[in-house]
Amino acid sequence: MRKAFLIYNPASGRRRAKRTQDIARVVEVLRMAGVETETCATTHPGSAIQQVQEACGRGFDTVVACGGDGTANEALNGIMRACVARASVGQIPVDVALGLVPLGSGNLLASDLGLPSDPVAAAQKLLTCQAREFRPGVVCSEGQNGPEKRYFLVAAGVGADAELMYRTEVKAKKRWGRNAYFLEMARMALRRRYPMFHVEWEDEQGKRQQGEAMLAMAVRAGKFPGLLTLVNLGTSLLRHDFCLLLFRTDKVRRFLSYFAGVATGRNWKVQDVDAIHTKWFRCTAIAGMRAIHSQADGELLGTLPAELTIESRPVKLLME
Repeated sequence: MRKAFLIYNPASGRRRAKRTQDIARVVEVLRMAGVETETCATTHPGSAIQQVQEACGRGFDTVVACGGDGTANEALNGIMRACVARASVGQIPVDVALGLVPLGSGNLLASDLGLPSDPVAAAQKLLTCQAREFRPGVVCSEGQNGPEKRYFLVAAGVGADAELMYRTEVKAKKRWGRNAYFLEMARMALRRRYPMFHVEWEDEQGKRQQGEAMLAMAVRAGKFPGLLTLVNLGTSLLRHDFCLLLFRTDKVRRFLSYFAGVATGRNWKVQDVDAIHTKWFRCTAIAGMRAIHSQADGELLGTLPAELTIESRPVKLLME
């Protein structure tokens, strides 16, 4: 790491009053290590994508996302857009690594990378990390202005989990952090409103399968925080596939049973719930059902149809 671009959201998380101080401490750590550092605050949702894309053309070898999974996701998409733009005109792809200092309410990526929650300690650890090649996941869904593509790091999904992102209020996330999602999950379970959709996927032998589901989630992360510490899906950011969690039922008791099984590390079999290692699945709407959303790294995206796969073009990620 020689020249780093730090991107942060001044309005996210529960510690906004400390954010300026935290960023200053991170900058001090990097500059003391001889790293030329520039900071940049986001201006609105999604602005980090454009800001990082522009930074990739200005000689930075590292982009450090100072925030949660959403900030890291936007930084990843900025790097990938820069790579795609260069490739489209025959230029050499950008050689920029993505690092993370966890400052957000949702820090699944930080947990998977084993980063300390203290920003100074996280910055110090980044200085010893290696830039490893990682193939992002891709979500192609229907946005307000037509088809949209979004890259993701740790998880993406269609159905109930995206509905969870849609319904969890910003105020609740600022107050309760990641636990706000568990509270909303409980409320959704009591409402018992899980619309179904068509899903087609490749099984582990590469054969096409199809059915109906209320949740289809692609998981890349291998380590999880909080209540999910014992979860073991055989996943890793360095694998060139993801674990497809497929809930082919709208029965709440089966969803809760599966959640209890993975949360305790027992992973018992639940009827109509599958965990499949794959590189591809596609979801389409059932006539008469209300709109089904998709999400990537906790960020709400578009609606069906949606297709999820693994990007062939790698990006560098700072990790042990």
